[in-house]
Amino acid sequence: GAAGSFTDEQVEMMAAFADQAALAWQLATSQRRMRELDVVTERDRIARDLHDHVIQRLFAVGLTLQAAAPLARVPEVQRRLADAVDDLQGVIQKIQTTIYGLHGAPQGASLRERIDEAVARLAGDLRTSVQFVGPLSVLEGALAEHAEAVVCEALVNAVRHARVAAVTIRVVVGDDLCIEVSDDGCGTTEAGSRRSLARLRRRAEQVGGELTVETTATGGTTLRWTAPLV
Repeated sequence: GAAGSFTDEQVEMMAAFADQAALAWQLATSQRRMRELDVVTERDRIARDLHDHVIQRLFAVGLTLQAAAPLARVPEVQRRLADAVDDLQGVIQKIQTTIYGLHGAPQGASLRERIDEAVARLAGDLRTSVQFVGPLSVLEGALAEHAEAVVCEALVNAVRHARVAAVTIRVVVGDDLCIEVSDDGCGTTEAGSRRSLARLRRRAEQVGGELTVETTATGGTTLRWTAPLV
């Protein structure tokens, strides 16, 4: 043919090459997506295992230690048991942070369901009332993690004290997130409780919120943890 033009054979070869290049690109993309899916699936599996097995076992050990503490006659033993419970709470919080770092909340459970499940698991002999107000579905990511952890921490703190028989938990989503945990006890300044409040206060500071603790008219305690939604 004319100078600079391609023969039919050359055009067919270029078309075949283009088809092969497109196929190779599609294959590479598919393989990359499969690898990404494998990673996400594995992260989900790890997150579920940590949430459903490891955390549950740690909570169970912590509650056993809490139940054993009043039976110890030696103050030093009581203090060590209380410290061990606090250490377990710290480990649980680190695992929760790891779970959300892996792939957000464990799949399949809403925040409302996770809080209800945590209360049922941790309340022991306490009478509990849980109230949800407002659209909890707007809570996600780190704020959802904080909400679940705050309820758990406050409830474990109440369980720790034998003089508490009933706890009311309110999770309110309005202009901001407000978590109120009220008990019928008589308050405490015990070291384990102070450390628990310090952890809750740090969580509030991390999200620009605040923590207040008040004594009710009947002598109980109301813990109020608030955080902005943005």
